[in-house]
Amino acid sequence: MLEFLLVHVLYTISPILKSETFYVMINVEVIFVIRLMIDDKYDAMPWDAIDTVVFDVGNVLLSWKAPELLARIIPERPDLHDELAERVFRSPYWSMRDRGSATVEEVIGAMSLRKPELEPYIRRLLTEWIDLPAMPEGVETLKICKKRGVKLYALTNYADKEFAYACEQHDFFQLFDGFLVSGREHTIKPGLDIYRLLISRFQLDPERTLFIDDSLMNIEAALECGLQALHYNKDGKLLEFFAK
Repeated sequence: MLEFLLVHVLYTISPILKSETFYVMINVEVIFVIRLMIDDKYDAMPWDAIDTVVFDVGNVLLSWKAPELLARIIPERPDLHDELAERVFRSPYWSMRDRGSATVEEVIGAMSLRKPELEPYIRRLLTEWIDLPAMPEGVETLKICKKRGVKLYALTNYADKEFAYACEQHDFFQLFDGFLVSGREHTIKPGLDIYRLLISRFQLDPERTLFIDDSLMNIEAALECGLQALHYNKDGKLLEFFAK
């Protein structure tokens, strides 16, 4: 509750805190220097160097794109899409929901406080976004890894109940050997604690563990903790790498 109140005050009085990235850096005390072409050295990584692959979920296995969600859930008000994207998906309250430090009702109330007329739309977004389609390339990559006998884990920023729902909707989650979910652990990427927890809980050898994520900041954090990492930033990249 203290964290929720502090973030709410800061977010309200300082426009710069509307940047989710800035909020995350404050929250977990992480400042990254992003390296260009960060995964070049992994383009030639031999398969025999990897015994574990860790997948992010959003935009690797499940398609999570704000414009598509807004068009599907609130098709009747395209004029509100930009404002809702800013107020919902790019607010610090979204990260708090991922962390498990705020309830859905608390988040809806905070997001709609200054514009109560948006509350019905915000509520629809917060309750209906969870129906996400699978990403064929990511799922195919997961199956390739399973056939090759490597250990498979998911490391994801996801609220607990919403992640449980996703697992019920998609059979491919049964392929994993384990999950580390931010909403259950109360810590989120790119904070280093969640990566260290991943390594210790599943007894991973970082040098033989490949982490896949669409966020460059999350990739940088993984490298900081000694993991191998592959930035999934374009279609075809996963199958190109894992087909070797």
